Order: sequence, then structure tokens, then C-alpha cells
Amino acid sequence: MKSIVELQALRGLAVLMVIIGHVHQAQERFMGPALIGDLAYIGFAGVDVFFVISGFIIHHLYRQAEKPDAGYFLKRLNRIYPIYWLYTLAALGGYAVMGDALSRDAATFDWVNTLTLLPTGAYPVLAVGWTLTHELYFYLIYGLLLFLPSRLRLPVLGVWGLVTLIFVFLGQSGWPEWGKLLLSPFNLLFLAGVALAEGFKWAEKFKWIGLALLISGLGLAGWFTQIDGLQGFAQVSLRVGMFAPLAVGIVWALLAFKPKLPDIAIKLGDWSYSTYLSHLLVIGVLARLAAPVLTALPLTGVLAYLVLISAALVYGALSFYLIEKPLLKLGRGVIGKLTGR
Repeated sequence: MKSIVELQALRGLAVLMVIIGHVHQAQERFMGPALIGDLAYIGFAGVDVFFVISGFIIHHLYRQAEKPDAGYFLKRLNRIYPIYWLYTLAALGGYAVMGDALSRDAATFDWVNTLTLLPTGAYPVLAVGWTLTHELYFYLIYGLLLFLPSRLRLPVLGVWGLVTLIFVFLGQSGWPEWGKLLLSPFNLLFLAGVALAEGFKWAEKFKWIGLALLISGLGLAGWFTQIDGLQGFAQVSLRVGMFAPLAVGIVWALLAFKPKLPDIAIKLGDWSYSTYLSHLLVIGVLARLAAPVLTALPLTGVLAYLVLISAALVYGALSFYLIEKPLLKLGRGVIGKLTGR
């Protein structure tokens, strides 16, 4: 199953969606009336797309593994932490200079969560890091499943998903943070990706269902953001329910239809992790600096989107080539020595 090209394009699309949501916040805060309005918050469904992609990729890579790869956990840690810590330092510098971020102030973050990404109920310094906690947790659970006989893995994942669904309806009020993470509604997005990977032949056969899910999901997400705005995101179960059809539909349709993709779509996927970690810093700084100029020009909103999105993508590309790739290569070398591979 050759789907790497489509997966990279999906990563690029996901990060572009998230950028649009944050550009909307920056434009509304620093440059007057928002160009798109609350519909821009559909962009935050890019996070949900990332989760579905992660579930798909991990299961595609390891579904036939007889036992855990010696480097499985180390590879995941190398992928997440080094550049995350680097941009956490950059975010600390940003707080020192600016005093706050687009949507919160420095008093709301937690040092334990910031350094380890362990669940504490608070945000890390680098705000987007909350999503990495969920990514790491899924990697952990899937890695532990590799110790089981292969015939038991899917049933165990199915039970996990079913129990999660039950507690979505029962609620998690008063639960400790580890408990909330264990049965978080976001886990269902990873499991949706696993299901797509496991039944990919069926997904290709019924690709029009994926397209229908995408279109209907777009309408549902638009309705949700128009009715509840950003406040609706506080209810995680509601947010996942409203965005899941769109996220699953996007991944399903693009993988199944395999459209001819421009090279830039693949490049955006290559740059996606660097872009994701850095884009809030780029947007936050540039929006403040550019606001006096852009607000004096016609079409302020259009120019704000063009300037801020372009800057985030260009910086993300530079970060990928100059920072992320060298760090990954260094980490792989260390892992190779530790595992003998």
C-alpha cells in the first residue's frame, strides 16, 4: 500500500488548517474585524486530522510486527522531544518579551507538563504541546500492545475504544488527569486511523463514503463553530464529535482517491512538525509588528492572512532543514548505537 505521498500531503493540510485558526485569532486581536469570522475555527480540526494520521501510520508500520522493535519507543521520543524542547525555550523568550500569547497569559502554564508532556491538567509553555501529550500516550499504548500476540491486538484496541465511548457519555468529572487521558475522546481519532489502516482495501472500495463523510463533516464543523465559537472547544467530547467526521473523511478520501498532488503539498507535509511547533511564535510576533502597517492599508484582513500564513510556512521550512533534520539525524545515530542498528 503506497500511501506515503498522500500522508505527507495530509500532514501539510492539517498544519495549514491549524495555522488558519491561529491567524484568525491574531487578526481579530491586533487588526480589527476578522476576515472569516468563527468559521476559521474549523482550522483547529487540523489537530484531529493529525491524530487520525498518527493512528493510520503507526498501525500501517507495525500491524504485522511479531514483537516490539527495539527502537520503537526511542524513535517516537526522538521524533517528539528534541525540537519541542527547543521551541519551548523560544516560547519562554516570547513570554519574557511579550508577556502573553494569542489566547492566554504566562500564569496558566505548568512546568511539569512543559518539560515532560505528562498530563497535569494545565497547558505547557508551548501551547500546542498539549496535543503531543495525546500523541505520546497513543504511541505508548500501541507499543505495549506489540508485546501481545498479534491476534489479540485489534480486540484489545476495540475494547479500549468501546470503554472510551461509554465514558464519553458517562463523563469524567472529578477524574485524575491520567484517567482523563486514558479514556480521552481524542483516543477515538487515533483508533479511527487504525481502523482505516486495517481495512484499507474496504476504504478504497467505498471511497465515496469517505468523500460523503468529508462533505457532511465540513457542514457539521461549520455549524459547530458558528453556534459555539471557541467556547465549544472546552467540551472535549463535543469538539471531537463535531470534528471527527471531517477529520476521518479528509484522511479517508485523500488516501482512497489518491489525487495527483503538487510537489508543494508534499513539502508542506515534510515541514509540518517544525511548522506546527513554531507557527504560534511566528504569528504572535509578526502580527504585533505588522499590525500598524497592515491596518493602514486596504484589504487588511486579506493581507494579514497572506503575510502571516506565508511567514509561518517559510519559517517552518527553514526550521525543518536547519534544525529538525539535523536533530533527527543526531538522535537516530544515538538510537542506532543503543540498539545496535
